[in-house]
Amino acid sequence: MGFKYAFAAAAIAMTAVLSACGNEIKKADVDITSSSSESSSAAIDSMGDIQDDDSSTAEKQVKEFDETVIVPEPVKYVKFSATAEAEDGKLGGATAVLSDRKDFTGKGYVTEIAKAEDWSVEIELPESQFYNVSVTTRSEVPCNNVLMGNGAKLMNVASGGSGDFETTIIKNVYLEKGTLTINLDPIDAGLDIDRVSVAASAEVSVFKQSLDSPALSNAKASDSTKALYSLLCSTYGKKILLGQYDTVGTNAETDVIYDTTGKYPAIRFGDLMCVTDDESTNSAELECAKQWHEDGGIVGYMWHWKSPSKKSSFLSSESDFDIMKAKTAEDISMMKAADIKKLADEKKISAQCLALVNDIDKAAEALKVLQAEDIPVLWRPLHEASNGAFWWGKDKDSYIWLWQLMYKRMTAYHGLDNLIWVWSAQNADWYVSDKMCDIVSADVYSQNKRSGQIMIMLFLNSICQTKPIVMSECGSFPDIQSIADEGAYWGYIGHWGADYLLDENGRLDESHDTADELVRMYNNNFTLTRDKLEDLMIKPKAKAEEDPSSAAQ
Repeated sequence: MGFKYAFAAAAIAMTAVLSACGNEIKKADVDITSSSSESSSAAIDSMGDIQDDDSSTAEKQVKEFDETVIVPEPVKYVKFSATAEAEDGKLGGATAVLSDRKDFTGKGYVTEIAKAEDWSVEIELPESQFYNVSVTTRSEVPCNNVLMGNGAKLMNVASGGSGDFETTIIKNVYLEKGTLTINLDPIDAGLDIDRVSVAASAEVSVFKQSLDSPALSNAKASDSTKALYSLLCSTYGKKILLGQYDTVGTNAETDVIYDTTGKYPAIRFGDLMCVTDDESTNSAELECAKQWHEDGGIVGYMWHWKSPSKKSSFLSSESDFDIMKAKTAEDISMMKAADIKKLADEKKISAQCLALVNDIDKAAEALKVLQAEDIPVLWRPLHEASNGAFWWGKDKDSYIWLWQLMYKRMTAYHGLDNLIWVWSAQNADWYVSDKMCDIVSADVYSQNKRSGQIMIMLFLNSICQTKPIVMSECGSFPDIQSIADEGAYWGYIGHWGADYLLDENGRLDESHDTADELVRMYNNNFTLTRDKLEDLMIKPKAKAEEDPSSAAQ
């Protein structure tokens, strides 16, 4: 086995390391959550051997594809609203209509829904377009259920058990013209239904992606970092940068993308997950990033932060780390490590707090390696916090404290001026403020490729209107035609790797995206790949040194 195949085998061996995030998201059925009283529910739901072939001795032929010209066909908006009283629907099983509570509408409300077929209502929709759907329910016990539309999930319906009627709404969901049959999948017993309302949404048709004088949160950001942010902002609402997550220390996924589509992604996303415990792997990972930048690509990083505890894991279910015990009122962000340790020795801060700072310092040192090469980084730490899957997501206030500590320590204390901070906690209440992030994002794991996911973009825009909005992760690409039709021009889209792209032999697995779908996504007039970046003034370092003025363009 030659070097080429030894490298490939190593890439496959590391795939399990990268797969954890994607798999966890798929199992967790992540929700994006609004902070309003009417909850806005938007579900973001043995190794084989490498076989030798002619490619071991002959250079592979680069595939070339014609560029597909995508012409947007904006979704129509037809004014419409309708309400269906639950008691006017089809009733079965042991269901009953009661009127013993105040605040219901119509003649009463429906109770004792035990099976999905026990109750349904129908509403005739005049046009295929975006709608807001709301349901008014009550329960005496906490329960979680699912509202269905024509056999597909519309939204989660959670009730706190107060006994009062409350309304849950999902905004900007695309529904086809014709009869919409709505029913309840009663996962938990005890939910009563009063009414369902559907109203056409004009929000998509009037939404315009524009940024008013965007600026980085770090005023001392390097020129190259400002140039990258300028690129992101100037293309926002017009073009979409494509990104790919690579197995740690390799280019396994980006190479498969190239072999399949004839194009490299504009952004290679890595992971600092080994920064605290595996120096050699982390070093190899940083070398991949440096070479990617040298070749003209954009560098992005996330951090599956393994908890600094005896049971070390980034997953909350496998870690014994308690972030709430780490939180402190002491301002330690600008203190020397020795002084912070002294505070811990004096019991003024906890051992957990000290451990967090030590890890942040290790991550900062790794990022300094890239700063020394003048490499700007799309930096996305503490991701998906609000779903509770990771140890940093157990408590909102502790999460915001940790973000602020990391931001201040990395930016002000360590002088990391090459970072563009990407927030993806996915809950309005967990937003860290415009002053401490540069991009807002969400991870979207959905099999509905008909959707460009405009509903999630609009949700993020309700949190912040001054930053680019990106899809930080996806399990499969949304269809580019749907993106254009909805006007959902994500600043960039990051495609997850591992078993969302590769099979056990390191080849393309078409379970999530077929080869034809990838070719279409990488070869059209709306998406930006690495080969197009030079025309947008993002150049390899060697060219920048030949022409220093190019870095400021």
